[in-house]
Amino acid sequence: MKVLALGGAGDMGRMAVAVLLESAKVSAVTMADINIKQAEICVEMIGSEKLSAVQIDINEKKKLIELIKAHDVVINTIGPFYKFEKPLVEIIIETQKPFLDICDDWKPTLDVLKMDQKAKDAGVSAVIGIGASPGITNLMAVLACSKLDDVDDLITAWGECVDIKEGKKPKYYIKPKKLRNKLGQLPEKANAAIEHLLFETLEKIPVFKNGIMVYIEPLSEIEPFAFPSFKEMYATVIGHPEPITLPRTIKANSISNVMYIGKTATDIVRQYRQKILNKKITIQKAAIALEKDFKKLERRAKMGRAPLKEYLGGPPNLCVIGTGTKDGVPKKIAIALGRNPFGEMAGLTGVPLAIATIMMIEGKITKKGVLTPEEAITDPMEFFNRMAPYCGNNLTGKDILIERIVNL
Repeated sequence: MKVLALGGAGDMGRMAVAVLLESAKVSAVTMADINIKQAEICVEMIGSEKLSAVQIDINEKKKLIELIKAHDVVINTIGPFYKFEKPLVEIIIETQKPFLDICDDWKPTLDVLKMDQKAKDAGVSAVIGIGASPGITNLMAVLACSKLDDVDDLITAWGECVDIKEGKKPKYYIKPKKLRNKLGQLPEKANAAIEHLLFETLEKIPVFKNGIMVYIEPLSEIEPFAFPSFKEMYATVIGHPEPITLPRTIKANSISNVMYIGKTATDIVRQYRQKILNKKITIQKAAIALEKDFKKLERRAKMGRAPLKEYLGGPPNLCVIGTGTKDGVPKKIAIALGRNPFGEMAGLTGVPLAIATIMMIEGKITKKGVLTPEEAITDPMEFFNRMAPYCGNNLTGKDILIERIVNL
């Protein structure tokens, strides 16, 4: 099978490409990127006969269609998704190719879910949001809720953890620093993930509450996030697709998505949010500045300086907590990812995308339409068993998941 990796030269894309190149089911991967120099250097550094590079601007519809038609499967890591998701999925349905992406914006998620029938009519399987959050969180949510007869409240959560164990670097993955050294000085560019974070703070966000969708202020402070046996973390509600997608498959009274990155970092995000709303800075310039501020905080933490204490002992990066009843007994089921793939966010996002792509190539994902992760992958433990080797040697899905069951 020939895979087209849109945005394949970026951090998330390179990780997905690295995993795909290891698969005997994948005969070729095309790294398609607007930055052809970066893509070509990646191809040179990786040195796989399976890999090639091509320049593409996702806005060039005719060229994009021709490129898609020349491949068997398409994956996409180009963001921000609020700009590109809807038009790309429209092209996917037109070209009738299998598709997977890591979309983590709730608005375009709603838009493309409305195309479900069109995708079914075209015989297309389009899996959206199969990354970290959404993606891993969705599948952990299915596992947690499967242990309850009735679900009252479901929380998907993500945050900052400074001491979690990572697996080994995949053979074909190029570290960002190594790539930067080869490329030389590059013009400043907004990080799509940070731009996405800021975008999700600019207007009210959806949460599923008492059986209906309601919209609340982003970054609303809530009770500290408490994952059993870990230190509580300062938490806020943030816009992500899980509250609008999980109600499609999980019957719960309330579903929300929570962010815990520490009060210091959250307050910095709030400051940039206000500057954007006051039109004192563009979202792109704010994303560049915020990334620098985050890196400063990370350096201080690694040096053992404040605000390191905010993160030490806190929950792993990705968690879910389901509260309900089992056999009439009130219970809390908490599941977290206790071991990560190599590469921090690139690993947490790119590895799941590649695993789901291989599952689709193998015929493990056959349902047609616009699919959320939990709709596409019917056996979450098979997914985590496939992910486990990227988190460490001789591991299974059970080894990388932390599960806590608490009687209430």
